Amino acid sequence: MEGARILQSGGVVAIPTETVYGLAADAFNENAIKKVFEVKGRPQDNPLLVHIYKLEQVYDICKDIPKEAERVFEAFWPGSVTLIFNKKECISDTVTAGMKTVAVRFPKSEIARAIIKESGTLLVAPSANLSGKPSTTNAEHCFDDLNGKISCILDGGSCSIGLESTIIDMSTPEPILLRPGAISVEEICNVIPNLIYKKELLSVGNSDIPKAPGMKYRHYAPDVPVTLIEGEYTKTSKWIKENVNKNDVIICFQEFLSEFNDYKYVYSLGSFNKLNIAAQKIFDLLRECDKVENVNHIYIQAPKSSGLGSSINNRLEKASSGDIIHI
Repeated sequence: MEGARILQSGGVVAIPTETVYGLAADAFNENAIKKVFEVKGRPQDNPLLVHIYKLEQVYDICKDIPKEAERVFEAFWPGSVTLIFNKKECISDTVTAGMKTVAVRFPKSEIARAIIKESGTLLVAPSANLSGKPSTTNAEHCFDDLNGKISCILDGGSCSIGLESTIIDMSTPEPILLRPGAISVEEICNVIPNLIYKKELLSVGNSDIPKAPGMKYRHYAPDVPVTLIEGEYTKTSKWIKENVNKNDVIICFQEFLSEFNDYKYVYSLGSFNKLNIAAQKIFDLLRECDKVENVNHIYIQAPKSSGLGSSINNRLEKASSGDIIHI
């Protein structure tokens, strides 16, 4: 496999996972790890996730693994949950931004696991986008951001989930949710009822020493400013119709598309009853909106903040830099 050969030689490769595409490099090669930061334009104090291809490898690089984590292993691994543990010395401070903890993911994607195995090492793999931009959920997105910066993009089609993994800090006395994902808070709490979930921990700028991506720096944002409209669906639709310029971009649920027939740029998130579709589409839509000429603003109708809706809103709140209107 050409991608594995490039990884073995210290190169950087964009790889598909079930969540988003990752910018992969050998987790034990300092020069390769530094290339990831350089290619993305990623701040050096923003730690990287380490990807494994079999469960036993988490014990090779982590210590002090609690019983709650083992319950998560059984329920959700392989899958879109990243866990943070105290690291062993084999993981460099470059990977962890100088912290004594490391974030580990065991992807469900068979393609991703095959690449890790074939490369003969573990891989760091933050999202394969330029730092701060919307995450990449297909190979075309990767090409748009990284053409000329890396030598290989492995095309695995569109990601089945479209949102980055849930992140839980297991290095603390009680597990703490640091980022929601496709596996909801409710599902996690069924497995580890003592999970600490505080929304204020999930927003940009909440930490000077971020343990996970998205805790300190602007994420997921297109070049055009974004405003998120939160509230009951009919009310948010009405507000958008009454307040948004007809030349601005609207992203809304399909049930309300007919309200905006006289608007120039309207994009559908799919049905509010199928938020998995909205999750798959949101980063693609944000990237598509950046290609529209002479547009000053993007207005997005927010899903209800429960289950997968909470995870989608987490990304949209960051994309909007906190510009949120509550109806």
